[in-house]
Amino acid sequence: MSFWDALLTAVKSLSVNRTRSLLTALGVVIGVAAIIALVGLGEGLSARVTQQFTEMGANLITVMPGYIRASGSVVVGGQGQLTQDDFELLSQRLDPGLVAGIAPEASRMGQVKYQNANTMARIVGTTPEYMSVRNSYPDQGSFFDQTHLEGRRHVAVLGAQVAGDLFGEASPVGQKVKIEGMSFTVIGVMEAKGQEGFGSTDSQVLVPLNTFQARLGRGGLSSIYIAARSREVMDALQAQVTALMRQSHRLAEGEEDDFNVMNQATVLSSLNQTMGMITLFLAGIAAISLVVGGIGIMNVMLIGVAERTREIGIRLAVGARRRDVLLQFLLESLVLSLVGGAAGIALGIAGAYGLGQFAGTSALIKPSSVLLGLAFALAVGIFFGLYPARRAAGLQPAVALRYE
Repeated sequence: MSFWDALLTAVKSLSVNRTRSLLTALGVVIGVAAIIALVGLGEGLSARVTQQFTEMGANLITVMPGYIRASGSVVVGGQGQLTQDDFELLSQRLDPGLVAGIAPEASRMGQVKYQNANTMARIVGTTPEYMSVRNSYPDQGSFFDQTHLEGRRHVAVLGAQVAGDLFGEASPVGQKVKIEGMSFTVIGVMEAKGQEGFGSTDSQVLVPLNTFQARLGRGGLSSIYIAARSREVMDALQAQVTALMRQSHRLAEGEEDDFNVMNQATVLSSLNQTMGMITLFLAGIAAISLVVGGIGIMNVMLIGVAERTREIGIRLAVGARRRDVLLQFLLESLVLSLVGGAAGIALGIAGAYGLGQFAGTSALIKPSSVLLGLAFALAVGIFFGLYPARRAAGLQPAVALRYE
């Protein structure tokens, strides 16, 4: 018997009991669908986080006040403070061949009012270099320049959410808002960024750093952002920043840092590794249902062998080879698992996009995920179909013909 003859015979045998065949394949459908959906959601979430970090500046190094405890936990804004002197030292001493830009940031929460509308926002004092370093540009109007900075001008650039809260659909450019009771002229609105890392830049108001320190802040800095020229130089730049900061804070050899230097690429890599492990863990749980589906296939195949014992005996008696019987039953198992796998992939893709929309995220179905689902279905068909097939092929014709 050729392979195609065996395949045709297997399909005909399964079509005799269509309802039982469909119910048997249902376990594989659910298992494959669960794997495709969970892997797709995990990949989509990972891609979204990567995109958000890239939009913040892919080659970004952030210096923050704080320290690392002996347990390894990071305390932000602790005993160490960032100062203007730290920023000046880094600006002057960092290797220009490694640095694309540097921008300080001082911030606090404050109330922003326009006529009868008001909102709480993060007030950020920074310099014009903020745009290129953070890869964030105005969508309306313009950003403040060196003249605004040096003149301590009362100008502000609103985040997209703050502009919407205060002005709705109207343009705020040229209007005056009250920030902590002081009047500022709105000169621009930043492009919407959505959630970024651990916060949203849409809910902040940017003002010149000198104005912030003179009118709104306490003189210290909350962060210093440094953009590297490329990912390849980030490790060297991070080491140089750490050495200069230790020098600026007069830390003795062996004394712990009182600041944190965060490498964006390292943080992103750690997040992707963690999300990959979570996705793999969830896919492993989903694979359990696929194993249950495989057990269902084996059970139904064993019942089929028992019901068709006389048929098998007749085939063996008239000259069929044992490997032909083995191939037919193995193909029946494979057809069940592959049909179930194909249906599971379609259901999984639909489920991933549906769940992603419901959860406010997006799914990403890669060809590798589809191949993974098919490979699992194929493996289940072979593994759980082999034993019934071997049992059928091992029957003795004389015994099988006497079977009632």
